[in-house]
Parts: sequence; structure tokens; C-alpha cells
Amino acid sequence: MKSVKLGTGLAFWGDSIRPAIDMIERADIQYMCCDHLAELTMSILNKQKSRNPDLGYTTDIIPFLRGVLVKARERGIKIISNSGGSNPESCTRQVVKLCEELGLYGTKVACVTGDDIMDRIDELLEQGIALENTDTGQPLAEIRDKVTHANVYIGCEGIVEALERGADIVICGRVTDAALYLGPMRHELGWAKDDWDLLGAGTGIAHCIECGGQATGGLFSGGWQDQPNLPSLGYPVTTVFENGEAILSKTPQTGGSVTPGTVSEQLVYEVMDPANYLTADSTADVSQIKLEQVAADQVKISNITGKEAPATLKVNMGYRAGFVGEAQFTYTWPDAVKKAKAGLKFLEERLRQVDFKASDTRVEYIGRNSMWGPELVPDPTEGEEDLKEIVVRFAARCPTKEDARKVFTESVPLYNNGPAGASGIGTRPPIKELYGIWPCLIPRELITQKVEITEVVRKDEEQPA
Repeated sequence: MKSVKLGTGLAFWGDSIRPAIDMIERADIQYMCCDHLAELTMSILNKQKSRNPDLGYTTDIIPFLRGVLVKARERGIKIISNSGGSNPESCTRQVVKLCEELGLYGTKVACVTGDDIMDRIDELLEQGIALENTDTGQPLAEIRDKVTHANVYIGCEGIVEALERGADIVICGRVTDAALYLGPMRHELGWAKDDWDLLGAGTGIAHCIECGGQATGGLFSGGWQDQPNLPSLGYPVTTVFENGEAILSKTPQTGGSVTPGTVSEQLVYEVMDPANYLTADSTADVSQIKLEQVAADQVKISNITGKEAPATLKVNMGYRAGFVGEAQFTYTWPDAVKKAKAGLKFLEERLRQVDFKASDTRVEYIGRNSMWGPELVPDPTEGEEDLKEIVVRFAARCPTKEDARKVFTESVPLYNNGPAGASGIGTRPPIKELYGIWPCLIPRELITQKVEITEVVRKDEEQPA
């Protein structure tokens, strides 16, 4: 039976390259698939691109490739990455430059584009494509002048084309996480673009492995304390068969483990409806999935089916949403809580005096309810005298930088004007601009992917047409 062997190289922008190096050296793989992007990542990359047109990609791709590329080329391992972010063309140029530096002549680097619709927004609105917020139903007109980027979550067809044309490295923009893996599955296993059961199976398998160490014992709530050698956690190495089944394992001689439990925790991540997991390439049904331990650190994945891909594609659209002003301060025993609450009232009164404006504020007691929020975990009370210390964080969403700056400025007098014993106020933090996410949909027939391939040649040779 035909099969393809896939390795998970990176799971997010800034991920350690050590698992990838271990995998290239020890594991039997044909492809290394690397995910660099998240919703917030695209906002950061577009902000960088607005300042420098040569930026806008995840720069960790270069040190990553520097660490693995020579060995990967020696072993014939192809690398697929969405590190292109909002500027795949510039990213591709940097990758080609690195290949030249390393003397990897003959390497074919593909650039997949077609996800960026920023320049088409007004045209689409005129055509009647509403681009309304799928969460709130609001029309895009409410934030149109604040939009900074618009990238469609595209599927694997560009990756498939690039591999069919002999690409060794594929650089993409905002392809879906699953597409990074589904592309080589389709290419190697001969799956048709409308074989929904197989594409659904491939999508489900890809979802199990796309987040790296989360499938091999990382973040495992079912027994994290029993996971061996987490500092040297191995990433997924997966053999996918042409019938839509797979064996998920990890790099030999690495930490962590692969069990139905570790795989299950990753499986349910971000899946709203297990019977209808919507992606650009298919609608996967993982509701009847079977996970079977077939050997140590080997789990067989089977019984995933699929349905037709959605008629629309999701758009990752971002917009400027104001600025965040924040202050943090600490009080210690005695009367830590009483002092903290008095300090908070002090700050709020100071802000009122300077005509402070904010659309939203948040108070957190760090170590108490900063993650759960006061709705689920109440604020500490003044009667909790056993608390030796308490840390307060006050944050506000502000319309301007000037308002955001006031939050810290008006907190500084707590040092010598407020309740006794304030500490931890620190130095002035940089003012952070906030970006909002505007989820919307676009008919898939309006999106076309484009693939360009550059072959790395010596400077004294002509570039092939």
C-alpha cells in the first residue's frame, strides 16, 4: 500500500528548531511541514510590512532552514512552510539567497500566493460580497477605514502544484495548517481533489499533528507529570497510507510519548463540531475516529471520513482597534488586599482627574483570577488576611496613544503618595497598538492560487525561464 512519511518541523512562530534538527537526523521522513502562523501573527507581520516592504514574513524560517536544510537536501526531504505570512515573495527571495550561500544549487523553491485580498476589498464589496462579521453580523463598513490586512485561509492546491513541478521547498502565505500536510498526501498518494472521504481523513490526521508537541505529551493534562524528558520532547512523525489511515509516532530517542490520550487532547483542539470540522480542503468527520496503540509510541489513526468542502473560505481580516494602557503594582502583608484595592481606587481617581478615555477596562489579581476572570473566580476580599502579597494589573482599551500613556503615568505616584508599601510598578512599558480580528467569508470560486518556482543557480549562470 502506498504511503507518505511526514514530519512536523515547527508548530508556531518562534518554536524551537531543536526538534526539527533531531527529526532530520534521526527520523525516516519524506516531508517536513512547518506551521508559523496564527491570527495574531498575521497582524504583527502586516504591521512589520507596513514599516518595511521587505518584511512581513516569519523571520525564524531562515535560522530554521540554516539548521536543517543541508541535511534535508542530502536525504531528499522536502520542506513545506507557511512562513511567507503576508509577504511570501520576499520570504522566497530570502530562502533562495540562503540556498545560494549554502551552495545548494539546483534546489527549487516555490512561492504560493493568492490568499491576500487586501487590494480587492472595495471591488468585492461592490460585487455584493458582504464580508460581514460572522460573529456579530456587523457590516464591514463599520471598520473599513481601519482594516490593515485581509488574507484568505486557502487550501492545499498550490502546494500540490508546486510539488508536481518538482519543488524542494514550498513557501506559502496564509494556507490552512492542515493544508501543509494534505498537500504532500495528495501529491504522493494520488488522492483526487474531490475524494471527500480521503481528504477528510487526511485533514483529520493533519489536525492531530499540526501543533507539534501537543500530540506527543506536551501540555498533556491527562498525566503531564508522567511524561519522560519533556525538555527534549519529540515531534510527530506520521506515516499516512493511501486508504486514509495513519500511524502517528515521534522522533526516535526523544522525550514525551504517543498514546491515544496524547493524540486525543490535540484532536479536540479548536474542533467545534467533530462531525463537521470545516477547512478549506474538506469537511472532516472525526466523530467516529479510532485511536489504537499498536506499539510503544505508535498510535494508529483510522475511521475518519469526510464531506464536501465548504462553499466559502474564511478570511483572516485585521483592523486597528485602539491602544492598550496598563499598570501593574504589588502590595505585601499586612493588609495586602486592602492596600491593593485602595491603590486601585487611587489610580482610577487620578485617571478621572486627567480626563482619561477608554472603551473598556480590566482589573486582574495575578495568581488569583487573571486567567479565569472575576466572573468565575471572585476578587480577593479584604478579610483574606492570610495573603502575604497581591499583584494588581489594570489595563484599558484606549482610542489614542495619549490616553493609553496616562495609565502608567498616573500609577507612578502610588510609590510615595498612595497606601503604604507599593512595589513592582517598574519602568514605563511601551504603548501597544491593539488589532482586532474581523472573521468573514468569501466564495471559494473568487480565490485563485498562483505558484512560481525559482531554481537556485550560480551567479554566473542564467536563471531558467
